[in-house]
Amino acid sequence: MRRAGLAWAAVVLLVSVAPRFAVGASTDSRGEFGVTLAISGEEARAESIFVTMLSHTRGDARALNNLGNLRLLRGETGVALAFYERALRGDSLDAGIHLNRATALMVIGDKERSAEAFARGVKLAGGTEQAEALLGLPPEKQPTERAARKTSIDPEQLRAMLKTAANSVPKDSGRQPDSKTVRPAAGSRTAWRSAGARGSDGGDAPQLLYWKR
Repeated sequence: MRRAGLAWAAVVLLVSVAPRFAVGASTDSRGEFGVTLAISGEEARAESIFVTMLSHTRGDARALNNLGNLRLLRGETGVALAFYERALRGDSLDAGIHLNRATALMVIGDKERSAEAFARGVKLAGGTEQAEALLGLPPEKQPTERAARKTSIDPEQLRAMLKTAANSVPKDSGRQPDSKTVRPAAGSRTAWRSAGARGSDGGDAPQLLYWKR
């Protein structure tokens, strides 16, 4: 309860200072723009957009999920979890939000709840490959040290947890879910990349999270 209260206290404060988005802009365009800002590394501007979305629709699962991502990237894992849990109240069948929550639980070492959340996410996604795509995991043999150092998320541990979760899912539930029931939107399969990773360090570092558009 305290964690959730802190998250909403932060939201209330941010809403009071967040700039209004262009008049007439749709909620969809605001969400898309916010994700674009986050992917480009403009976290503060992205946060303002997501908070503005919440000022219009308090339970907006997209804004809540994406605010959780920003908090997780800052190392505020407890607050991130509160955002993910509230996002799931608005969209409990989104595989990506379950996977983000599982990742946050993994980061804080809560193995039991993390494994349960990963299993749920993998099942809803339709399998390990789909879950990896939602989280933006790079190819298995691609170096991932930068991503792990940036977010405290170990990509190989994440991949191992997804595989373990897949083994715990009943065989008949491993197939692709009915698209009318489960909505891990294809357009949301985005790996966050830090603008600061460009240049002499050899490229962008993928951040292993699902952004809901």
